[in-house]
Amino acid sequence: MNWKKHNDSLIRRGQILLDFDVINNLDRELDGMNRNKEGRKFVYPDSFIRLIGYMRAHFLPYRQKV
Repeated sequence: MNWKKHNDSLIRRGQILLDFDVINNLDRELDGMNRNKEGRKFVYPDSFIRLIGYMRAHFLPYRQKV
């Protein structure tokens, strides 16, 4: 058995892919959310909040509560 190949496949299995296009589109999404809005403007778009929540949940140690 090729142990190096096996170990590398196990390491890749634990990888996650995060879409950081949210950061690149932050201003555009905020402009759309704040258009014709009365009152206090939004500071963070919904997609950014979801990204932060996902990152927090993913990087918690196993079985740890928030």
